[in-house]
Amino acid sequence: MRSLWAVHFAAIIGVAMVVMLDLRFESILNSGLSVQRIVKDAGWWRAGVWFGLAALAVGSLGMLCVRMFLRKQGAASGAIIHLLGITAAVALWCSLALNHSALAWQGKRMRISMRVDQLEDIAAPLRDQWPQRDSELPGIGPFMAYPFGKPSTLILLQSPPVSSPLFASDSLCVSAVERSGAGAIKLQLGGSPLEDWAEWHPRGSRPRSFTGGLSDRHSLHSSAPLGHGWFLVRYNVDRTATRVDGIAKPSPDRSSRSAVAI
Repeated sequence: MRSLWAVHFAAIIGVAMVVMLDLRFESILNSGLSVQRIVKDAGWWRAGVWFGLAALAVGSLGMLCVRMFLRKQGAASGAIIHLLGITAAVALWCSLALNHSALAWQGKRMRISMRVDQLEDIAAPLRDQWPQRDSELPGIGPFMAYPFGKPSTLILLQSPPVSSPLFASDSLCVSAVERSGAGAIKLQLGGSPLEDWAEWHPRGSRPRSFTGGLSDRHSLHSSAPLGHGWFLVRYNVDRTATRVDGIAKPSPDRSSRSAVAI
């Protein structure tokens, strides 16, 4: 029984770590629970880890329940203890299911906070001199500036990676840059359908809803401070039709510009 309990709680910890550290888990979970879709989006090895942990958790919990009900009569005190243990395990699973988004958000905050220096290398030249036309900058590469004449958005043609020694395989990247009227530099993080941004704000400024240079409306969902004026920010985006250069166009899903191998 002790071995089964050890296996089961190891599975709970494993699932919690996956939710917190796997940047694709939340977006794939939100897109549906189709096995074919999960394997296609996550890859065989990642899907295998997820399904293996799920099988380990369900199998060990099922065996614990069977062992509890098959205990001999006269061991009532032991049965009560195991029943309390199973109740606690179910409560942990329910808590994990209800709070997986918050756990994933804090995991991403932890990872991005370790990359502030790299984000600073991208944002620093843009703070000093914001581009006024299509051009190319070291560390950013070529870009297109919108709207013409007074640009506030840079669409990057090559997405600069933001890697970490601890999570080098993530290959996070920046897919677009926005500049607010207050001077904030907003870097859109590619590799996820979720609207996550790393933003630098001058003193007295904080993340808020905004309309981008492509007339796409970003409604603030949540933000978390990273230190040194940086924030991890998530937006809800209005994908209705916008107008660029006088032509009606749908708001682009700029996060899809970057295929990130995590």
